[in-house]
Formats: sequence, structure tokens, C-alpha cells
Amino acid sequence: MNTLSSRQRVLNAIQRQPTDAVAAMPYIYDMAAAVSGVSLLDFYTKPEAMVKAQLTLHEQVGHDVIAIGSDNYYIAEGFGCQTTRSNDEMPSIVNPPLTDINDIFDMKVPDPATDGRMPVMIEALKLARKAVGDEVALRSPGTGPFALASYFIGSQNWLLEIAMIEAGLEEAKEAAVLHALELTTEALIRFGKACHDAGADILHCGDSLASCNVISPRTYDRFSFPYSKRVFDAWHAHGAKACLLHICGNSTPVLTRYADTGADLVEIDNAVSMATAKERIGKRTALVGNVNTVTELLQGTPESVAASAQRCIDQAGAGGGFLLGSGCIVPRYTPVENLRAMVETAHSQPYPLA
Repeated sequence: MNTLSSRQRVLNAIQRQPTDAVAAMPYIYDMAAAVSGVSLLDFYTKPEAMVKAQLTLHEQVGHDVIAIGSDNYYIAEGFGCQTTRSNDEMPSIVNPPLTDINDIFDMKVPDPATDGRMPVMIEALKLARKAVGDEVALRSPGTGPFALASYFIGSQNWLLEIAMIEAGLEEAKEAAVLHALELTTEALIRFGKACHDAGADILHCGDSLASCNVISPRTYDRFSFPYSKRVFDAWHAHGAKACLLHICGNSTPVLTRYADTGADLVEIDNAVSMATAKERIGKRTALVGNVNTVTELLQGTPESVAASAQRCIDQAGAGGGFLLGSGCIVPRYTPVENLRAMVETAHSQPYPLA
């Protein structure tokens, strides 16, 4: 029988303290809207709708962490990015604010309290904390500095600018690129502090464009790693106890650098072996992962999901510092019974394992 609150179970697991069961934290955004019947447009523009959707799903599934958030552009909009509004799809960028990265020097860091959709996320955290009290852990949204900077000129153009710097070309605009990263790092620091003050237990830095499927380990080390580390250092100095790094793709070549950022949790994508992650960094940071979001959660059965969840627990659970999660965002139309099977598998066994 489970004896701890979800929130305490999560915090204990992160801190390698004994818990009553494995903590379950699937990464869920718009699935909550689909299950609850909340309009998708309302979900990402109205804090009350977002919280209603997440609480409705939580009542059906019982996971230990509610993830507040929806998409990657709520901070970017504060920098002037124009995005879509639709009841069928999440926002996407229509027009980046710049056509030339050299114009970055005229931009200012947005205010989390007033700019973009950051106020939506912060208010949603406050409402969620009021609703769940101390019973359930809350995870903030949080783009990463490298990915956020790419939205200034579009991701393809941004990667081209990075490539020119790495190639040592005369036309490279290194000063502008580095200034963009300074702006986005400061923006994320300010936003994370506001999320912490609004009630978030886990502050999320998601720098998925910095994936090793997109850039080289050397480029990651130069243009993503130091900025994520600065973000985590600042959040910790502000009082945050649980900072999470999420980068999609096969991060196996840079796992040790992920731990070097100072992240308290690293979320492991399906492309990485949980056993490998445990071996390389499991003594330095807590690990979250990595039930496959498509082949298991979306397309599988409760039985196959339970088996996949058990494999993750078996591979990475020993010795503490493990939370069962999904490899990335749970797809919108995932069957509730599959998600419930994942959570029930976690909650059915004591923790930590021997």
C-alpha cells in the first residue's frame, strides 16, 4: 500500500531517499486536452483550461507529476515571434522576429510577468498548486537556450549560422550568435525563477535542437552545454531543488556532459538505453525514462506498456535516483488505459530496488 504523497515520492526519489514505490512521471501536455474535452486552443492560451484538463487526466491516471505547459513558443512570443492559433494543432512559428541575426543587438529580454504566453504558464502553475496542495509534484515548462535562440531567425537559418562559425568562415556572425544565446539564457533564468515562485517543484530546461541527432558533440559542448549549466546554477541559487534537462534523440555520446550541467534529473529519450544511462551518470543525477511514446504508449496495449515499464525499472532502478517516465511527450491520442498501466506498474513495487 502506498503511504507517501505523490509529491513526496518524487522529491525523495530525486534526492535518493527511500520511497514507498517507484515514482511515475510521464511527460504529458495535449493528451490532457483530448481526454478532458477541453478545447486545444483554450488549453494553450487559458490557464484555467490547462489546469482543468490536467486535473481531469490526473484523476483518471494518478501519475505523480503534473506537467504544466503546451508547446515551445511561449517565451519566443515575448521576443516577438509570431505563432499560429488553431484548435487542431499546437502553435508553430509563422514569422521569426528577425531576418538577420546581426539585428539581435536591438532585442531585449522579455518579462515573464507580462510578455508572450509566459503569464499563462505561470498562472497555470499557481492554479495547479492551489488545486493539488502538497499532494502532487508540478513540473514547469521550459525551453532551452539553444533551441530558443533558433526561433529568432528560424531553426534552419540558425543551424546554418552555427555551421559557419564551426567552419571558421569569414562571414560567420559569431558575436551575434553568442549574444542571442546570452539573451535566451537570461530569459530562461527569469522564467524559471518565476515558475519556482509560482509553485513548480521541477524546473524544466528542454534544449532538444541541441540533440546529437542534429548537432555534433563538439557543437553541443560549445553552444548548448555552458548555457544550460548557467541556467541550472541560477535556478539552484534561487532555491530550486529539482532542475531537469530534456534533450531528445540519441544522447549517448554526451551523457556525461548532461550530468556536468548540474541537472538534478536527466530525462532519457527512447533512443538511449536506460542501462547505459544508469551506468554512465546514474550515480551523479537522477534519471527519468523511458517508456516508448509511440510503439508502446500510443500503439501498444496495457500489457505491453507494463512490460516496457518494468524493463525500464529493471535497467535503471537499482540504487535509487530513478523515476519512471516516457521518452518524450506522450502523444495526444494515447489510450488512457495504456498510461494507467505505466503508472500502476510503477506504484505496484517498493523502492529503491536492491
